[in-house]
Amino acid sequence: MLSRKTFTIGIILIAVLGISACIETNHEVEAPAAVTSANEPADANNQVGATPVADTSSDERSPVWSPDSSKIFFKSDDWICVCNPDGSQKEKLAEIKWNSLVMDPERKRAFYKNRTCTVDGSEETYQAYVMDIDGKNLTKIASLTLEDEYVDDGGYIGGTRMLAYDMHSWSPNRTEIFFTRLEETGYTWVWREEEGEWVRYRAGTEPFISVLDERGWEGQKLIAKEHLKTAWVWDLEENELRFIGNLSYGIVHGTLRGLVVWSPDGRHVALPCSDLSEAGSTGQIFVINMETGKSRRSTSFVGSSTLPRWSPDGKKIMYVRMPPKYWWSPYIDNSDEGADIWVVDIDGSNEKQVTAIPENWEEGFWSPDGKRIVYASLKPGFMDVGETREIEVRMVNEDGGDERLLTTITTELIVRMVWSPDGSKIAVVTWEYEEGVNRDIYMIDIPATEDVKNDI
Repeated sequence: MLSRKTFTIGIILIAVLGISACIETNHEVEAPAAVTSANEPADANNQVGATPVADTSSDERSPVWSPDSSKIFFKSDDWICVCNPDGSQKEKLAEIKWNSLVMDPERKRAFYKNRTCTVDGSEETYQAYVMDIDGKNLTKIASLTLEDEYVDDGGYIGGTRMLAYDMHSWSPNRTEIFFTRLEETGYTWVWREEEGEWVRYRAGTEPFISVLDERGWEGQKLIAKEHLKTAWVWDLEENELRFIGNLSYGIVHGTLRGLVVWSPDGRHVALPCSDLSEAGSTGQIFVINMETGKSRRSTSFVGSSTLPRWSPDGKKIMYVRMPPKYWWSPYIDNSDEGADIWVVDIDGSNEKQVTAIPENWEEGFWSPDGKRIVYASLKPGFMDVGETREIEVRMVNEDGGDERLLTTITTELIVRMVWSPDGSKIAVVTWEYEEGVNRDIYMIDIPATEDVKNDI
């Protein structure tokens, strides 16, 4: 569905700066000496090295650890592969085109989903499959066909138009897939100078207000038509789409599938949504209880909050907070000013800032015990084709203390970092673009606390 959507500026920036997507060759890859961006020895300044695990011309991504941390599965172009953490004993297992790698807890089966549409575009069919990790016993779990239904913002902000239904992520037990749906409410939001705030009014009761004038974006006065976002699940056992509850009231905007995350126990789902209020259109993290259907806004920042990730115990959410670019729509972020990592309880209490490196973009990943966060820190901004930058990989305690620099990697972006179950290693996915997208996987050994220099 992504190819049929027009995203707002804010979503585009988020996608470019911090979203992991999910994608080897048949030959063995040596494990060269660990590297840092300054070409220094791996132990320079007590830092650890980043060792290439899957660094080839193929597009490697979506690392998944075996339960005992002895193997790492990943996608290489269209293939599922497996190797040791040092890159040795690499093996192709099965072919899955254009899909990220989703596996069961025992790492014996792989799951994937697909979407097709009719020639005339009147219907969308969603399919869910499972197969053994070696590619055998491929089985279609379920197939669901929906009539095409589109929503738009009335041309207010870039003429955004997208499918009403959107398919997202698998539940932890792989029996459900999360869907969202957008529908018009009949209301619009407009800026009123006399009140100094955004006001909600019934569509058609106010004269038309120009979206843009000769001042360009700074002349914006009307946010957009209001839409209700609702939560659904595709029940794969019953093969039916089931309504869960209302999520939020906001403008038309897409939510990238990697940003919709289930809690470890499968009882909640967290995702970023646009939220309309007197402050304007902001980006907030919402959490919906999958049993009761009740939704709660867990963040309060007037700007953009995104990239939610659950703590291993399911009690907290880590997210990235970005300042707004325009007063009239705080939802559009000013990524040039950087982005910081925050942690909040799922009920919205105890919001706490974890990182604060001026003008840097940070994106974090929980350790298996929930006590530490490893994160990438970089200077934001678009880059020319083939251009790279130095990105620091840092570690910090969950409460923001004991900040440490682990290593520095020269690449364009770091799009994902995955801890091994025993907490001893981190698989890092880098992203570069020259003649096409090329992602590679590196391994970082996490040293004992006393072995890492505290450089802050």
